[in-house]
Amino acid sequence: MPSTTFWQPALPSDDVLPGYQYLFLINPAAGQPNTPDMAVRLAAAVCYAGSPHTCEIRMTDRAGHGADLAAEFALQHGAQGIVVACGGDGTAHEIAQSLLGTQTALAILPLGTGNDFARAFLSSLNLDQLLGRIAKPQIRPIDLLEVNGRMCLNITSFGFDTRVQSLMMAINRRLRWLGPMSYPLAIVIGLLGNRTFTFSCALDGAPRQKVHYILAALCNGRFYGGGFNPAPQASVEDGSIEWVQVDPLSLPRILGLIPKYKQGRHLGDPAVHGLSVKKGQLWAAPGQVLLGNIDGELFEATEISFKVVPGAIRFAFF
Repeated sequence: MPSTTFWQPALPSDDVLPGYQYLFLINPAAGQPNTPDMAVRLAAAVCYAGSPHTCEIRMTDRAGHGADLAAEFALQHGAQGIVVACGGDGTAHEIAQSLLGTQTALAILPLGTGNDFARAFLSSLNLDQLLGRIAKPQIRPIDLLEVNGRMCLNITSFGFDTRVQSLMMAINRRLRWLGPMSYPLAIVIGLLGNRTFTFSCALDGAPRQKVHYILAALCNGRFYGGGFNPAPQASVEDGSIEWVQVDPLSLPRILGLIPKYKQGRHLGDPAVHGLSVKKGQLWAAPGQVLLGNIDGELFEATEISFKVVPGAIRFAFF
């Protein structure tokens, strides 16, 4: 689909609704299909009769394409621009990187498989409802999590979670039709292997300590894995990150904890440790690497430094 621009005359000067330039970036590889009428629906949502807004709609065709388009758009439109990531958490993560240091806002239309960041901070996951609200956004700065110089929009996790993420990606490549069910299936498969991991950590300047764990997560957002809720109290506007760590457990204990972890009712369990932090360091065990994922993208490192970056980008809530 070629780039398409729509425009409408501005509202009368006494109308309080500001005019924005919208750039809709559609990821054709996202979990939900791009329907033939999608461009028409997007344009109608913000460029209705009498609207002060304009919009441009682009399809991304390669990794990094959305980030390039968003960066160029931000240079042109500044605080009057809103870049709408039409995809999943990976699409939003990619575009957020390019909006750092700009006044252009990030918005999300959840067209991915999990849509976890949108699940926490948008009013709905229903596309029709969101399109009815997107023309009247509330734009506020939000925090990001910096991990070894890379920005994380939602959650960075380690250990069992990373194994599950890797398995889920493999399942999605072969069985794309499973959608959100790929994550529970990956959990079941992952439980059959090693479930104990080790690192050393120093959080908020506390003394370094060795930790054995099954999973650990740095949470700017509240959900990951298609609705699992490790940090129900997390906020992107409080200047802190929620650290969640789960001790190694027997298989029966794990099976009992999983439903609570999904529902955000796990924090009272004695094997679960939660803490609000602003910065810290992690070190892999000697001769090993830390297996992690940033917003669903896998990585390995022997040492990790992280910190919260308050008000790093502007976000359109609607």
